[in-house]
Amino acid sequence: MIKRAAVLGSPVSHSLSPLIHNHAYSLLGFSGNYQAIEVKSGQLASYLEQELLKEDLLGFSLTMPLKEELTAISNPALLVDSRSEEINSANTIYRDGDIWRTTSTDVDGFEFLTKDLSFSSVAILGAGGTARAAIAALAPRGIKIEAYRRSPDRDPSLINSALGFNIEIRDWERSAQAWESELVINTIPSDQVLSMTKEFKAPKFFFDATYWPWPPGLSKLQLDAGGSLISGLQLLAAQAVFQISLMTELDFDKKWLFEELLLKLEAGK
Repeated sequence: MIKRAAVLGSPVSHSLSPLIHNHAYSLLGFSGNYQAIEVKSGQLASYLEQELLKEDLLGFSLTMPLKEELTAISNPALLVDSRSEEINSANTIYRDGDIWRTTSTDVDGFEFLTKDLSFSSVAILGAGGTARAAIAALAPRGIKIEAYRRSPDRDPSLINSALGFNIEIRDWERSAQAWESELVINTIPSDQVLSMTKEFKAPKFFFDATYWPWPPGLSKLQLDAGGSLISGLQLLAAQAVFQISLMTELDFDKKWLFEELLLKLEAGK
């Protein structure tokens, strides 16, 4: 039986996830098929109610606008893990024996890509699910974290994501101060952070979680300044590696697969 998986979201036709997941299945010799399926906000619960009953299903990846919606679903067949609850965001549904679980492999991706970097302060631009995953990944290191957001509506989720560690939440009007941090993480689409380009100062490390259009404006500024860049393509590949591990239950070298998926993405950018 060919197992199947998919990325759910809206819009989702542009997603690069099918490209790298199907490439991974080929590299691993796994009989699987991965697609992109349009599921709009408000439709997720009813969609999952039917799909989670099917035996050939490996699991799902979730993208906008469904990451927060997934954590609020009431379905006895689906267990929301503590990580998803803490950051109020989940991007993965996978089978665990006879039950389904959710998690955020975005957290794993941030941990994977920053574990060997040395920095003493972090500034995060944005307050959505990706920003909160970054906070959850980095807060246990005990470093100074500043989060810049436009609205206080998500402040409780930002605080929860810090897992009891210190975090300072700042108004967007002060976002120019972000460049003083050694690691700056951007989670906001390029067209929404144009104002940041005027006061850009290359940090020690810049992690741009966006990747479309390529290269994003802030990423280009970092590269032009000769600074160190961790790209959104790297995050896409890294979090996918952990999704593939959970869904296929195969044992493989994650660093090797990450490098293979990144090559695939960079060839098509």
